[in-house]
Amino acid sequence: MLKMQGISALVWLPLGFAIGLFVTAHVALPIMLGLPRAIRLVSRGAMRPGVYARLLAIPILWLIAVFGMLFLVGFFCPSVAARVEGDAAFNIGTWLGIFAILLSPLSSKKSRSDFREDFDRSYGQFYTTSSPATESLSRARKG
Repeated sequence: MLKMQGISALVWLPLGFAIGLFVTAHVALPIMLGLPRAIRLVSRGAMRPGVYARLLAIPILWLIAVFGMLFLVGFFCPSVAARVEGDAAFNIGTWLGIFAILLSPLSSKKSRSDFREDFDRSYGQFYTTSSPATESLSRARKG
């Protein structure tokens, strides 16, 4: 890739990786990890069904923003869109970022436990009764 694109590949690959990582973390992770947890908690009666709308709202807004930006760039600057689309280093970096995020919950227990804590912190108001998750959330708020 360095032979083909030159030194610019060293800029485009990390940029694509960062963009793929960031966008996929905001779109895929809440759906991939949060939705099954919410379904399980709602079916047990530990959480109100209103969590579904809140859980899916942010990824939908991210998708709208990303597609809107892509449309605007393609509409107003078609040459830039064609250059980015044909940039192999950027595309490889983007796919590496996407795969890194999608594989992160499978690779470590720490990332899964961090997501559980984030889930409880973000959607704690939807819990219906006192559960271990809400107790640990209240303990974390106190001290």
